[in-house]
Amino acid sequence: MGLIFRAMNSRERVFASLKRQTPDRVPVGEIGGGYAEDIVQAILGADYRTEGDAYFQNHLNLRKRLGADLAGARVYGPDVEVTGVHPEWGTDLFSDYWGATYTQPPDATVQLVTPIATTPEELDAWEPPDLDIFDDTMIRRWKTETDLFVLTIMNAGFDLGYELIGFENFMMWTVMAPDIMRGYYKKLIDVNRGLAKKAIAADTDAILIADDLAFNTGTFVDPGYLRSDYFPLLKEFVQEIKATGMPVFFHSDGDLRTIIPDLIDCGIDVLQSCDPNANMDIPTLKNEYGDHLAFMGNIDVDLLAHGSPAEVSRQTEKLIRAAGPGGGFILSAANVVAKYCKPENVLAMYAKANEVKLV
Repeated sequence: MGLIFRAMNSRERVFASLKRQTPDRVPVGEIGGGYAEDIVQAILGADYRTEGDAYFQNHLNLRKRLGADLAGARVYGPDVEVTGVHPEWGTDLFSDYWGATYTQPPDATVQLVTPIATTPEELDAWEPPDLDIFDDTMIRRWKTETDLFVLTIMNAGFDLGYELIGFENFMMWTVMAPDIMRGYYKKLIDVNRGLAKKAIAADTDAILIADDLAFNTGTFVDPGYLRSDYFPLLKEFVQEIKATGMPVFFHSDGDLRTIIPDLIDCGIDVLQSCDPNANMDIPTLKNEYGDHLAFMGNIDVDLLAHGSPAEVSRQTEKLIRAAGPGGGFILSAANVVAKYCKPENVLAMYAKANEVKLV
């Protein structure tokens, strides 16, 4: 471990922490888009743009205002298509490039309406989209126009797997048709393998695999099933990325403690989310696994939603003091900054992260 005694730019700061060096301060930022658009608008106020190059400029200006170190990006596919109206809610039906149809009910999360398959046999015959429809422009833009650490997010096979067929079908078919499910995971991972290659060619700084595997009380399925039917495929995917020299982050909500050694075996470099409500305390995890794994997250989204700025500030400093020395830690919300978070609490978290010095 080393000490850094000079001010660093964002990209340098994150890489230093990944190398287990103590940076000038703890890196801070979010995965993916990271911040609900309501939060972006509330923090930028009159500077929030609605025309022209609005999305990029708003998110760049937000990161400057917060002092964030990361830009979450994707290799984007085509926009969803509106294909009809939901008969009960009157909301738009929209289809994505995977072939599923969704709707956004009033006051609820997005709901799957038509899965890509309704039987294991249909799933076996399903073909994923062609890689030619995906675009890496946003990754290149974040990398060339900023000094932010560019973290490209994509899926693998498990989380995306149940999103496309529905959780109930997913759980049943893991028992009824395990061979078909393994083939399904492989199809999804093969697409994301291609997306990873595009992101690496676009000069991203790291790949984040978003693949929720757990509830707050443990994994969705028996860890033995993951070890026999899923982790070998995930490991092959991760190792192919790492062969290029690219760090691999892994996002999953929930309590992952029973499978952290498996994720390390797959080659994961950084574990993101680390929700304290799921017994994923980063100082504790770092003490046990810090030689093999770095950690990102650990600020309770409920605290950002319901606490006070003073409470958020205290918890942020406490976490930095406990987890920051020696690197191997990036501060973020324990998921993303949701629309129900208080803007003043987001500002308090980032202000404290920028204030506390480690050297």
